[in-house]
Amino acid sequence: MLISNYIKICALLLLTQLSLSAEQALREIEFTVYGQYPVRNVEFQPTSEAALEAGETPPTPIAIKTHSLARMGPYSFKGGDVITFQDIATKAPVARVNVPKATDKWLLIFVRNPRYKTDPDKQLRYLVYPFNDSRSNLPKNGLVFLNISGKELDGLLEDKRVSLGAGESEAYRVQESLPVNLWARGFDGKELLPALIKTYRFEPDHRYLMIFFPPVLRGSVDLDVRFLAEAME
Repeated sequence: MLISNYIKICALLLLTQLSLSAEQALREIEFTVYGQYPVRNVEFQPTSEAALEAGETPPTPIAIKTHSLARMGPYSFKGGDVITFQDIATKAPVARVNVPKATDKWLLIFVRNPRYKTDPDKQLRYLVYPFNDSRSNLPKNGLVFLNISGKELDGLLEDKRVSLGAGESEAYRVQESLPVNLWARGFDGKELLPALIKTYRFEPDHRYLMIFFPPVLRGSVDLDVRFLAEAME
């Protein structure tokens, strides 16, 4: 079961790193960043090589950092679909993300690459999940679940039965509060165990993203949950 979960996490996140061909139309992407663990000493070039060749002024690299309670940014990038992040000191790449064309507003979520420790020469330090942060995908008074925990989750949102597989859920409209009761298979893959049982409260004119990261303790089903709220006009 542990190997299966590992494969699910890596497959989901590695898909976002696939490079496209050099023949990419230039676009402007606005993004914020978030990380399961702090991201520090990382920067990116806000203009791609293709944009520079098209006549853009060479920019100064921009440093990013994450905060545990909120999105950080916004940052902007002009170029193709692939954004590369590098170590400020060594300039070595530490993360790369392929940003889909669905929108030009994204939340980039950094997760430690589990393969990096054993193969640092061939693996990047982080995997990055691009979340569509447009108002149509995450609307006002809406709640979206993003499951990158590697676990299949089943349970109830108040009295509505749900199954949350890998990736994003639909947007649920929320009011004052919502009891969330989710269960997952244990380490043996057989026993159903509580993964999240909690009542969440909401404010009007906000939007909410709940991210399920892998459990901090190996063998546990207790999700590492992050609850991001953003006020909307």
